[in-house]
Amino acid sequence: MQKKVIVIGGGFAGLSAAAYLANKKYKVTLLEASPKLGGRAYSLLDKETDSIIDNGQHILMGCYFETLKFLSLIGAKDNFYFQKQLEVNFVKEGFRVFQLKGFHFVYPINLIVGLLKYVAISLADRLSLLKVFFKLPFLSSDKFSNINIEEWLEKENQSQNVQDAFWKILAVGALNTSIEKASAKIFIDILKQIFLKGNMAATIVLPKYGLSESYCKNAEEYIVKNGGKIILSEPVEKILLNGEKVTELASSKKTYSDFDLVISAIPAFALNRIIDDENKISIPDLKHSSILNIHLWLKEVKIPDGFFGLINSPLHWVFNKGTHLNIVISDANELVNKSDEDIIEMVKDEMKKFFLINPALISGYKIIKEKRATFIPSNEIIDKRPAQETQIKNLILAGDWVDTNLPSTIESAVKSGRVAADLIISKS
Repeated sequence: MQKKVIVIGGGFAGLSAAAYLANKKYKVTLLEASPKLGGRAYSLLDKETDSIIDNGQHILMGCYFETLKFLSLIGAKDNFYFQKQLEVNFVKEGFRVFQLKGFHFVYPINLIVGLLKYVAISLADRLSLLKVFFKLPFLSSDKFSNINIEEWLEKENQSQNVQDAFWKILAVGALNTSIEKASAKIFIDILKQIFLKGNMAATIVLPKYGLSESYCKNAEEYIVKNGGKIILSEPVEKILLNGEKVTELASSKKTYSDFDLVISAIPAFALNRIIDDENKISIPDLKHSSILNIHLWLKEVKIPDGFFGLINSPLHWVFNKGTHLNIVISDANELVNKSDEDIIEMVKDEMKKFFLINPALISGYKIIKEKRATFIPSNEIIDKRPAQETQIKNLILAGDWVDTNLPSTIESAVKSGRVAADLIISKS
């Protein structure tokens, strides 16, 4: 008889774990505290505009192998748009657009040519940038675990211009923190995943629809179809231990004791609140970084389709969603406590500078603040992330914060869910 597993949390990690277990016909029950699935990646209805909007624009990449495998499993891959070649438009003030593009040559020549043609930086800077990429296959990231990204870039003689127009955009987008705070080790590992894993690894993958429709619906249908159960609006309030085992889960509605194993797929701070004895497992004191998403409705959308990275702006990315613009500000701890009025004034100024948009054309906006969007992958914390197996024999951890060797991304969350499922399957 297959074992009974309770998964706590319905974000990417929990859904991944539940889907892989359901695929092997385990009796899975997923408990989610909120009335929706998706965790920190979901859609909502904006009542003023009657529009479905995402809580944030989430970018996947071709090197998100775990995520793409999960989307294939649940039948959601067709809900995403896949670039055939890397193609990103960057913008400087005055709507000067510079394209970084992988050309139609054999990999990796296509990326080398693309970097050489990236005229947002000087030829000398492009050659300096290429030197780093030629070194990349031979770098041992472990040797860089005591310096930050900025220090590494300075060692590699990367000018301020190339840092501003390339490295900072890439690092802040991938790690949601500044190059002064993030570990060079984890960044080098990311660069290897993006640029050394084949042509498709560096491409961008975007959802065609709202996030909930793009993957939450498919995941729910797949889990239920394979005998699993999903219960919404039922937060787990206590994980009760007896010795080295979880014996009961107390939710807001009932007590669960009929299970063999538990997967906790919630953030570290949430687990710390509900575990009966936090000393039984290692829960690191993570520092978090915020993300702001500003949805901007215009009387007339004049900028081209697609998405744009901004060079030397407090705004980082702008996505043209057709009906409106979605503006992303990563590493937003200094902005997250400002009033919506102050934030929108800053956004208006930047959009006028970079896209020549008259503020009078703005007809509405909505600001979504994710204060604990990701943890900061500093050198002080990357070696303290806990293993997924714990001293508690029937409790397994999942989530982007556990030791996946990846930063706090969707890919990390999905990988943790798959690994959690594999740990249970391998012991059965």
